[in-house]
Order: sequence, then C-alpha cells, then structure tokens
Amino acid sequence: MTGRIPVLALTLAGLSALAAAQEALPPPEHFGLRLEYREYRPTFTGDIRKSTGSRVGTLVDLVDDLGIEDQRTFEVRGTIQFRLGHRLRGSYTPLEYDGDTEAGRDFKYGDTDFDRFDRVRTTIRGGYYSGMYEWDFVKGPRGYLGGLLGAKFFDIDSTLVEVEKNEREQDTTRAPIPVLGVTARVYAGRVSLEGEIAGMTIGKRGSLWEFDTSLRVHLSDRLAAQGGYRRLSLRAEESDDEGDLLFSGFTFGLEISL
Repeated sequence: MTGRIPVLALTLAGLSALAAAQEALPPPEHFGLRLEYREYRPTFTGDIRKSTGSRVGTLVDLVDDLGIEDQRTFEVRGTIQFRLGHRLRGSYTPLEYDGDTEAGRDFKYGDTDFDRFDRVRTTIRGGYYSGMYEWDFVKGPRGYLGGLLGAKFFDIDSTLVEVEKNEREQDTTRAPIPVLGVTARVYAGRVSLEGEIAGMTIGKRGSLWEFDTSLRVHLSDRLAAQGGYRRLSLRAEESDDEGDLLFSGFTFGLEISL
C-alpha cells in the first residue's frame, strides 16, 4: 500500500499538469462563439465539358472560351466551441460570375453548337458551404493542432447562351462532398499564424482540396484583424462530362470571439 502512494501521487500530478497545460491555451482560444468575415479576391480558372448521349462535348476553357471575369466575393464563418478543443464550424461563400464574349473557335456544349465569332453569354450563380467538426488533440500555451471531419457543398446554377440563335444550356449542380483535414494555429504574442488543409479524393470520379493560411493581429483577446491566402480546387468526372475548377487568391477580414 505504501508503495502505491508515490505512484498515485505522480499520476495525479501528471493529470493535473496535463489539465493545466490545456487550460493554458492562449486567451483568444477561450471562447464559446467565434464569428469571422473575410473579403475574398480569387482568380477563377478551369475547364468544363458537357455531353449528351453519344455526342461528346468539347472541353471548354472558362476564361478563353467563355470570357468569365474574376469577381470579388466574401466568406462568413461561424464556430461554436461547446468544450475546450471541440468545435462545430460552418462557412458560406457566394459565387457569382458572368461572361460575355465572342467565341474564338467552334465548340460543342450539350445539345448546342457554338460557332466561331458567335456571341456567348454565361452566368454562374450559387454558393459554397461547409460544415465541420474540429477536435484539437494537441493544445498548449502556444496554440493547437487538430483534426477535421465534415462536408463541403456546392449549390450552383449555370447558363450558357448562344445569343444570335437564342439557344441555351442550363445546369444545376448540388454536390455534397465528405472531407477530412488538419488545422493548426500558433501564437507569438499578439500575432497568430493559422494553416488548414481539408479535402477528399474519390478515384477517377473527382476530388476536392482546400488550403487556407492566415496571419492574424490580435487587437484584443476578442478581436483580430486577418490577412491570408485561400486555394480551392474541384475536379469531377462522370461518363463524358467533366469539370476542373480552381479558385485562388488573398483574403482579409475581422474575427470576433465571444
């Protein structure tokens, strides 16, 4: 019995030290609700193909063939921390793009033939959503390292119009995609650096990967200014249809923790 007392004391001391280390997270990480708004200035590039029956469509470049122009957008994020290091996260990014150009070549898209010099008008409207569970399995006074499990969801309506013939191709995409990832944030005084990567590959059918990094200046324990870079790539293929899209650009905004 006497020999067990030191062992018990050491065990309790170790558990206490571990609990103290986890409680010693930087003050901004002790929150119940976190809200963030980011301006996003992405470059949008990619290729798409739409086929019908035995008719195989042309691989169409969004910029060169459709004249899609880059647009500023934004992202809103919300995080609920129901237990230290256990968080539910959600985000939303609106997507709104237009193209109005003269076709530089003949191409087929769906049932419509677009000839060289035809006027082509394109609209893309929708949103990009995410819902994630985050578990920070390493926590300490310098920050945390955690795992991510959840899904990302595209909800997009697109229209291509051959203006002279008034022929159009309309498509709706509703694509929930399960993802896994890792996230980390490191603090150095009033500055923190965050990095995150999440995604999933489903063989030839496609993949989604998102990389995000941010530098924050913490004006207080509850308010931080953010600047960073975000890259989102999506590839999908089904039969003779395919799409390969890339959004990449800088972000800046504010983070509020309550």
